[in-house]
Amino acid sequence: MAAPHLPLSLVEHAAPPTDMTGHAGWICGFSADADFMEAFVERFTGHGRSARAELGRTFIGLCLDRSQAQIPPGEVPGVLHLPARNDAPPYRLMHAKVALLAFRNPTDESKWALRLLVTTGNWTRQTTEDSIDLVWRLDLAAEDVLARESDDALKQHWTDMAAARDFWRWLRRQYQCRLFEGDAEAGKAQEIQGAAFAELERWTNRLKPRPNATPRFIDTRQQALVAQLASRVKTHAGSQRRNNLVLGSGFWEGGQTAGLPLVPSTVAKALIDASLLTRSAKITLVVESDKCAALAEELVFNSMREAKWSLLRPLKADGDMRRMHAKFLFSANRQADGKGCASAWVYLGSGNLTPAGFLAAPSRGGNLEAGVIMAADGLSWEPAATKSRLTPVGHVLPVDWDAHITDLSALTAGDGPPVRDTRFIAPPVSHLVWKPGETANFLAVPQGEDATGIVILGPSNQALTSNGSGHFLWDGEQPAHVGVRRLDQNDGASTVLVPVLDHYGRLAARPLEPIDLEQAIELLDSFPAVPGGGDTGDDEDPPAPPDTRNSSGAAGRAAPDARYAIRRTMKLIEAIAERQTMVPKADWTIWTQRLQCVLTQLGNLPERGKLGPRRHDVKAPTRGALVEALLPLKINPLSCLREPPFLPDYVKRGSTEFLALNEALSAAEANWDVSEFDGLESRVSDVG
Repeated sequence: MAAPHLPLSLVEHAAPPTDMTGHAGWICGFSADADFMEAFVERFTGHGRSARAELGRTFIGLCLDRSQAQIPPGEVPGVLHLPARNDAPPYRLMHAKVALLAFRNPTDESKWALRLLVTTGNWTRQTTEDSIDLVWRLDLAAEDVLARESDDALKQHWTDMAAARDFWRWLRRQYQCRLFEGDAEAGKAQEIQGAAFAELERWTNRLKPRPNATPRFIDTRQQALVAQLASRVKTHAGSQRRNNLVLGSGFWEGGQTAGLPLVPSTVAKALIDASLLTRSAKITLVVESDKCAALAEELVFNSMREAKWSLLRPLKADGDMRRMHAKFLFSANRQADGKGCASAWVYLGSGNLTPAGFLAAPSRGGNLEAGVIMAADGLSWEPAATKSRLTPVGHVLPVDWDAHITDLSALTAGDGPPVRDTRFIAPPVSHLVWKPGETANFLAVPQGEDATGIVILGPSNQALTSNGSGHFLWDGEQPAHVGVRRLDQNDGASTVLVPVLDHYGRLAARPLEPIDLEQAIELLDSFPAVPGGGDTGDDEDPPAPPDTRNSSGAAGRAAPDARYAIRRTMKLIEAIAERQTMVPKADWTIWTQRLQCVLTQLGNLPERGKLGPRRHDVKAPTRGALVEALLPLKINPLSCLREPPFLPDYVKRGSTEFLALNEALSAAEANWDVSEFDGLESRVSDVG
C-alpha cells in the first residue's frame, strides 16, 4: 500500500509569500466557522486578534450558503460574513469553495501577488481536523501578471485566474457587498473599508488571457459539471481513450433502489460518448462505507458487481480517523507492462457525486459548484522504485487499491441530507455609522440606504426606530454590531447583526484607547501593519491602557515643563514626517485614517463606560498628558504636516490626497483644542 500524502493544512495556504502580508480576499463555501476563520485570517495578515480588532479593517469577505448561521461582525476581527441578497438565488445551494486572495509588500506597492484556492472542503475546523480533503492552488506574482513575454504555462495561469475573477464578479452580485463597493455616495470611512478590495480588483483586471482560451477552473453558473467535462478533458489532457475511471466522493445520491448508480454511470457515459473512455473501462468508486446512500441498496450493489465495478475505501494512515470529504475524478490508461498512468487527468472540486452536485445546472435545481480539470502527468499506479520520478496516485488522491469492499454488509446508507432553513438574508441596510455628539450619540443609516422599514435593537435589546432622518439614538458605548429587523416583523423574529462603521473608517472595531507617545510612534512606524501583530488572539479583554491622561477639570498632577513638552512634540512630528513621506499612494487614505486615530488617542477621548448620552454626572473627557502640556503654550504643532517637506511628491495642495490629509489633521486639531493657535513652524520662524 502506498503511504498517504499529508498535504498542507488549508490554513497553511493563507501564508503570505516572502516579504508580503495579506491584503484582501474573497472566500466562498457552503459553510465556515469562527475558529477556522480566526486561524486563517491570523495567518493571512500576521496580526493577532487584538491587533485586528483595534485596526477595524476587513481583510476577507466571506460568502456562504444562506442556510448558515451568521458569524457576528467582530467575532473574527478582519472577516466579514456577508448576507445573501435574497432568498431566491440562481442556484439551489451555494456549494462552491473558492478563495481569491491578494498579498502586498507593506512598503513597495509594486510588489503584490494573487492566489487562487479551489478546495473540496469547507472553511471549518472540522475540515482541518476530521476530514480528508483536497486543495488546488495557483500563485501569480505581479511580475507574472505583467510579463510582456510568456510561455504556454503562464498564459494558462492567466486564463485560470481570470476565470476565477469572473466567477467572483458574478457571485458578489448575489451578496450584500455595498461596504466594499466604491459608489459615488460612499464616504471616506466606507472608502477605507473598500480600498484593498478595489486594489485586488485592479490587479485582477491586469490579467490578459488569450482570446477563447479554456481555463482549468470550472464552475456551474451556466452548465452542470457533467456537461462541461468532456470538452475540458480534451482541451487540457488530450483526446485519447482511457481504460480506467476512478470516482471519489464524500456523499452520494440517494433514492435509487435498483440499477447502476445514476451519477457515476452518467459521467462514464459522457466520457464514452466523447471517445475519452473505453466501453470496457474499469470503473472504481472510492467511498466511506457508512455513508453510501443508494450504493448500499442491494439491487444497486448487485448491479455494480455485475458490471464489474470496484468499490474501495479511501487511503488512510494507520490510526487516521478522518473521513473522506474529497470529491474527485481520475482517469488514465493502465498498460500491462507499465507502472505509469498514461494520458491521465483529474477533476477536483466542490461537486459531490449527486444529481444536484454534478448533473444539474443551477437553473434546473443544481448547486453552484466549482473545481478544476487538468492533466495529471508524472503519476504511477503503484509505488515505484526509489529513484523513480513518478508519484504514486495514493500520494495525491486518497485511493487505496488494496482496500476492496466486496460485501454489501460492509455498506450502510447513512442519513440523508438535512432539511435546511434560510438563516441569513440581507436586511435593508448594509451597516450603520457611529455618530458621536456632544450631548448624545447616534447610529445612522448610510447614504443611499433607507431606515424607514427597520428597527434596531438597543443596548437592552429594546426596539429603536429612527428619528425620521435615518438616525437612531444610542444610549451606550460604541457597539461592534447592532441587531436589525424589519419593522413589520414581531419581537420574536430573527435579527441580522449589521456591523457599525465609526467615523475613522473602522468596522466592528473596539473603541479607541488612550496611548502614550512611544505607542503612538510605534503605531505610525509600523504602518500599514500594527505593532504586536503576532499576539496569540486569546486576549478577549486587552490589558488596561497606560495612564497617560489628565482630566480636563482635575487638579493635582503637574504638567511637564514647556521645553520638555516641545521636545516630546517634536519627536512625534519627526516620526510622522518620516513615515508620511514614504507612504505609497495606494495607502494614502488609510494612512490619513491611522494618523487621525493615533492623534485622537493622544488627545481627548471619552471615558470608557461613559460613551452614551452626556449627562450632568458624567465626567468630562480626559486629555492626554502631552496635549495637556501643550495648551498653555498656545501652539498648533500639527499644522506643519501640511507643508511640502512633510509630504510625498504625489500630494499637492488642492489634490484629493491633500484634502484627505487636511480633513484628518483638522479633526485632530479640533480634538486637541489647538485649531485657533499659530503653527509650530511660525513660532520657530519668529524665534529665528
